[in-house]
Amino acid sequence: MLIGVALMGWGAHYLIKSGNCSSTGYVSYGPVPKCGGGEALYILSVFFVGPVLAVVGWGISQVWRLLAPLVCASLGAGLISLRFDPSAASGAKSFGLIVGICFFALALVAVFFSVRKRLRPKTAQVSMTGPDTSPVVPVSAPVVTTPPSDQPTPGQAQAAGGSGSDPLDKIAKLAQLRDSGALTEEEFEREKAKLLAQM
Repeated sequence: MLIGVALMGWGAHYLIKSGNCSSTGYVSYGPVPKCGGGEALYILSVFFVGPVLAVVGWGISQVWRLLAPLVCASLGAGLISLRFDPSAASGAKSFGLIVGICFFALALVAVFFSVRKRLRPKTAQVSMTGPDTSPVVPVSAPVVTTPPSDQPTPGQAQAAGGSGSDPLDKIAKLAQLRDSGALTEEEFEREKAKLLAQM
C-alpha cells in the first residue's frame, strides 16, 4: 500500500513539473517545452500502477481508514516538493504549492472523520440511558430485581389483582417491540408507566 501511495506522489510531482510538454516541442496552439521522455512512466505511476498497488495493499493490510489520508498526503507532498526543485517552472511551483496544500487539508479532514467515527460507538455505549436517566437494559440479559419492602412482589400483585399475566413480562415484551421498531420510545414509556402503576 505504501509503495503504491508513494508512486502516486512521485508521479504527480513529475507530471506537474513537465506540464504541457510535447515530444516534438509543438502542439496545435504553438511551441511548448519538449518532453524529457519519462511521461509514460509518470502517468502509469499516478493513474494505474500506484492506485492498483495501493488498493491491493489496502485490502491485504485491512487498515481501512488509512488509504484516503495517505493518498492525499502523498499527492500533497509530491506537489509541494516542486517548490524545492530548481528545474521546475515558476508556474508549476505555484500550482504545486496551492494544490498540495489542498491535498494536505483533505488528508486532515479524512483523519478527523476517521477518528470521529472510531470514537462514536464508545460514546454511544457509555450513554445508554433512557429518558428517565435509568439505564436501558437489553431484553435478552437476565434481570434480577429486588422489590422494595413496601411494594408487593409480582406474585403477590398477581394474586391480589387477579390479572392474567405478570406486568414485568409485559414490560419485557414491550421492550422487544420497541427494539424491533414496532413501538416508539414514547409509546413504550407510556405503556411501561401504566404497567408499573398496576404493580
